[in-house]
Amino acid sequence: MITKKVINTLYKKYSQLPKSPDCLDFVLLFDCVAENHSINIDIENDVMQIGSIDATSPFHRVPLRRIHAIVPFEEWVAVVLHSSIIFLNKKNNKVSIHIKEPKLTLWDRIQMWWHGA
Repeated sequence: MITKKVINTLYKKYSQLPKSPDCLDFVLLFDCVAENHSINIDIENDVMQIGSIDATSPFHRVPLRRIHAIVPFEEWVAVVLHSSIIFLNKKNNKVSIHIKEPKLTLWDRIQMWWHGA
């Protein structure tokens, strides 16, 4: 099961980009989820396209240079980006996207308190 703690661990563990997109485990995508999600890697344009995500979504086409890691789980494969994670189901075309909430600075918190938000 993918919990909030697991998600936070993914962000921490894969906070840095790999040296090159060639270091990513794209084979894992094609072994586990490519059929259900119509995944296409366009090396020429440096983009991974996920067909199971609507074409109007910013997650439909992901630049390869922005992918931090590809991590397998029991039912899902996670594509870790800087501020979001795309979870692709292994058994069907279900997609779940986690967007990391920005951390509030001390100044942000003071302003929120001051304005009663």
